[in-house]
Amino acid sequence: MAEQRPARIWVMRSLYLSVSFLIIFLYLLPLATTPTRWAAPDLIIALTFAWAMRRPEYVPTLCVAGVVLLADLLFQRPPGLLAVLVLIASETLRSRAIANRDMPYFLEWVTVAGAMISVVILERLLLAVFFIPAPALGLVLIQLTMTIALYPMVVLISYVVFNVRRAAPGEVDTLGHRL
Repeated sequence: MAEQRPARIWVMRSLYLSVSFLIIFLYLLPLATTPTRWAAPDLIIALTFAWAMRRPEYVPTLCVAGVVLLADLLFQRPPGLLAVLVLIASETLRSRAIANRDMPYFLEWVTVAGAMISVVILERLLLAVFFIPAPALGLVLIQLTMTIALYPMVVLISYVVFNVRRAAPGEVDTLGHRL
């Protein structure tokens, strides 16, 4: 049986943080001086959900909350709103990781798409309830569609480059706990 070494878990957690910070940095680069008519996909959410579905121990709660809160602050979104919603969605996906281990990839994609759609709907609802100006619905739908469409690419890159895969049914950690 394969074992998860504690050093590997910490390396993957730091890799998650590094990749997330790189994504934030790339989003902040001033590559165009004119406003665009489309919104880029939210790769941080796609990365978080992909890793939470495949290896929940690689994305601890505080890391997810910190990364998305930092993104909220740097992208001038309502502080903490998206962070809380993404945290709830990722914890829901994390709690179902063992049950989702045997599901086909298409059902995983549909599950993650449902979580992304739920986050967007709840965010729009909470923005409306608290009378906070919301971004244009068209841009939000474009971003949501592109994020859902790029989720398979994020999973593929995570699998090929970072070796983030689903835990095998008999896999245990160093303490003997089943993953």
